[in-house]
Amino acid sequence: MDFQVRVLSSIAVLVGLICLAVLLRKLKVLDESHGALFSKLVAQVTLPATIFVYLVEQPIPWGDIQLAGLMFLAEVLCLALAWLAGRALGLDHPRLGSLMLTAGFGSSALLGYALVSEVYPGQAQAIVDAVVISEIGVGPPLFTIGVLVAIYFGSGQVGAKERLSAALAFFRSPIFFAVVAGLVCASIGLPLKNPVVASILDGLRVVAGANTLAVALTVGLILRLNVLSAGLGLVAAACLIKLVAGPLLVWLPLSWVDLPELGKNILVLEAAMPSALLGVVLAKRYGCDGGLAAKLAFSTTIAGGATILLVAALLI
Repeated sequence: MDFQVRVLSSIAVLVGLICLAVLLRKLKVLDESHGALFSKLVAQVTLPATIFVYLVEQPIPWGDIQLAGLMFLAEVLCLALAWLAGRALGLDHPRLGSLMLTAGFGSSALLGYALVSEVYPGQAQAIVDAVVISEIGVGPPLFTIGVLVAIYFGSGQVGAKERLSAALAFFRSPIFFAVVAGLVCASIGLPLKNPVVASILDGLRVVAGANTLAVALTVGLILRLNVLSAGLGLVAAACLIKLVAGPLLVWLPLSWVDLPELGKNILVLEAAMPSALLGVVLAKRYGCDGGLAAKLAFSTTIAGGATILLVAALLI
């Protein structure tokens, strides 16, 4: 199947599941409060299970660490572009911080893994590349640089102890422990055919199989349609920086990097993801404009359906 067709099909599946969640919310089968539950389920259960299973079964090609480095550089440049755009728009500090958080960091895990698994079904290496990019190139910068951005531009007063605790939160999360456990088990040569080990992995695969649905339900239950109340200029700036500049910034140096084509494609796809929902959480926690951050994140999610297809057609 043509790559762009696979991307279109994968996006259609995700959009359909998200629409199902919206419908269930409208029918009052589920409500917005359940969004927090599904979000916690993804972060603490299904996503760690997905990461662990793929790392154990498919060793990381350490040369691909370059992919994470390229993602990190692109994020820093997007933060700088967002700062320049915010200054040009005359934003105050809380709104400027929200713009930077939503334009700088993408949903490489929450939506990225789901899309990659749909575009490359049955290809473990694709998920491994996505894990390297997300858990090294996106996660730590979000929970360190992102926290510092939120604190600096936020209006709240936060103590040094809370700042350090927030910055280190990623390294206490189930996602981080899943990465470490997966790498350790892969390095010691876990006996995958052992009946006990095989049974545990089978159970984790069942849990991991629920990740895409849990992600779609999470997004669908928190969607709100009044994004333009944030201001057309702000919405356009967030979408252009996150969805257009981000993929371009990782794609431009790829011709000078000796890496497998699959890894390059995964990097561009991950860079094309909409804003990370955790950026909204950080904005709200540290005094930036949380409502604006939510609207900008939603706007990139909606626009991402079109821009991801465009990126796949032009850059992959």
